[in-house]
Amino acid sequence: MAREQLGICSEANLHGDYLLLTALDGQERYLRQQLAQLPALLSQLSDHFSESMVTGVVAIGASYWDTLYPNARPAGLLPFPVLESSDVLMPADSFDLLLQIRSDRQDVNYLVAQQLYQLLAPAVELVEQLRGFRYLDGRDLTGFIDAPDMVRGRLRRELALLTAEQEPHFVGGSYVYFQRFRHDIRRWQQLSVTAQQAIIGRRKSDGQWLPLAQLEPECHSLCFYQEKERSKPLPLLTQNMPFADLKQQGLLWLGFSADSTAFETLMRQRLGLSELNAGQYDRLLDYSQADLGAAFFAPSVSFLEQFDR
Repeated sequence: MAREQLGICSEANLHGDYLLLTALDGQERYLRQQLAQLPALLSQLSDHFSESMVTGVVAIGASYWDTLYPNARPAGLLPFPVLESSDVLMPADSFDLLLQIRSDRQDVNYLVAQQLYQLLAPAVELVEQLRGFRYLDGRDLTGFIDAPDMVRGRLRRELALLTAEQEPHFVGGSYVYFQRFRHDIRRWQQLSVTAQQAIIGRRKSDGQWLPLAQLEPECHSLCFYQEKERSKPLPLLTQNMPFADLKQQGLLWLGFSADSTAFETLMRQRLGLSELNAGQYDRLLDYSQADLGAAFFAPSVSFLEQFDR
């Protein structure tokens, strides 16, 4: 039975590190062998720092998958969608590998990131190292609770992990989408709480929906629900984390799904390109601009380990 990467469905942590890597030419065999070792190393480190709740995920970029694993490809693995909108730009990037490390101690995150990177270092270049943190009681820097309706327990597996019926060669794997958003916090904080709530579609205090009569069709929260069934969320499991210093603030958005079409649906709805909100883009994008976006696939541990030779 395929074993999934435990970081996909794990609950929230206090700290997150994200390594975006490009692979050197001709290093595919070496990388396959090292990636096969990575889950065991991560498990050892997790046991050693058990109080820190260490988890991690490795995902392979959509444009690099065929180079690294040429004999089988997830059916829905496509490059990050490039969608045209006259109002908002959502950039598309291409990275070969994504490493995500989360724990409840930043020093442990650093140590784990260092060891995982050293495992791969002869064959990769580090393009970006991003660092996120849990803010207050799971809020974004806008002050609103992030993903207040996110499922827990076994339902997380149903959202994120492929089954044998969906893709028998990739059971336990997950489609992964990563974006970085930079917030214009100064402009956002100049809005009244009432105006902020209208943009988000929820109460700032507890994350509950505003009354139906007050919901605008372009409010942020509605973008994460089915276009024709507004009571049904899109099948996305998110693990978002703010990032910040005194000069810049934003959100590291990371989504997992067993449905390869879920993220493009979200993008279309946020950009005002769907049937129900044509021309009415997510108004939060007036205050939060994406400057990075990439698509990956996180295979099961079982898939990675079969190349340990």
